[in-house]
Amino acid sequence: MLVGLSLASALTTHAAATRVAFVDAFATARGNAFTATADNASAVFYNGAGLTQLEGTQIHGNVFAVSLDYSADTALGKDKTDDEFQAVPSAFISHNLKDSPLAFGFGVYSPFALGVDWGNDAAFTSGPLEFGGTLVPYEADLVYTKYHAVVAWQVTETLSLAAGVSYDDSDVKIKTNALEFDGDDNTIGYSLSALWQPSTKHSFGLNYQAKTEVTYDGDTTINGAGKFDSEADLIYPESIVFGYSYRPNEKWNFEFNVDWTNWDRVDDLTIEGVPAIPGLPDPLSYELNWESAFIWELGVTRYLDNGWNVSAGYTYVENAVPDQGLLPIVPDSDRHFFALGVGRDYGNFYWQATYQYTYADERGVSGNNFPTVNGDYDLDSQAFAFSVGYRF
Repeated sequence: MLVGLSLASALTTHAAATRVAFVDAFATARGNAFTATADNASAVFYNGAGLTQLEGTQIHGNVFAVSLDYSADTALGKDKTDDEFQAVPSAFISHNLKDSPLAFGFGVYSPFALGVDWGNDAAFTSGPLEFGGTLVPYEADLVYTKYHAVVAWQVTETLSLAAGVSYDDSDVKIKTNALEFDGDDNTIGYSLSALWQPSTKHSFGLNYQAKTEVTYDGDTTINGAGKFDSEADLIYPESIVFGYSYRPNEKWNFEFNVDWTNWDRVDDLTIEGVPAIPGLPDPLSYELNWESAFIWELGVTRYLDNGWNVSAGYTYVENAVPDQGLLPIVPDSDRHFFALGVGRDYGNFYWQATYQYTYADERGVSGNNFPTVNGDYDLDSQAFAFSVGYRF
């Protein structure tokens, strides 16, 4: 129930529903169209098969900092979220065995992160109990850390394949004016990817991230009733990304990606172990009925003299949360991302800096499970990303 919704609060601005699509600053500058390029160690995330393109050993670090400025205009009043910048770091390392078709990569990153805080005095948390305002989450925090190891194999001069396994560790906390849930769990995931480069001008990439299932084990504190051991199941669904890169010459790289996430797996969420308490639903459950969604990504890079490069990109993210199951901590909507970036490669050392602006179509919500939530929701967000790397 509530626990899954808190997960959805994390980075809803940066992917369909809860997924975080942006990690590397260079990829972000290209509208995240990087699956068919994947030419630095962050390929562990974007397309593990790209690791076979790298020579020797490469260390690569990123910081993605984002400000989420949501606003809501409901029948009970107007509200805004805390829009302070929140930083999400990541780190990768790769190694290509000399005179061998094998390459290895390892990454630590957060595919789900950050949170949303509307404040406990938000308008939609008030109203008569029968309208459920006190059950609407106003704050959510999620820490989801993935430790991902990948092995890549260059099958032929033009084709590389990769497989990876990950250990995922996650903690989640959500708050409403009636209760608070706090839980954690860990699980195992895997990935499969391919990179086909039939010529220097054309490159095709495919990346598959398998679904993972977690059971958040923790406790639920209910105001006036005490604390109860509880748990909640959640599925993080599979995603598939296909990319095509066209490089007319060594100075230009154009790429288009289409990214699909199977959010149809998320129908409802329930906290188990909470006894029946007057004033609270039994079972303590939310109906969500999320829908599968696409992310469309387009980017271009111009390589200049002396190792400089400039990139620009556009990303369109489809809404995955229907009106009925939407909560303010999951104010999903159709979103547009515009990015610009600049970087320089010195041979062994390189860096990249990117600015991203996000615009969301104003969303009107009606027919919600909680009448206090009905209204108009808007987003104005911006982010900065920075990457550094070293080869040896």
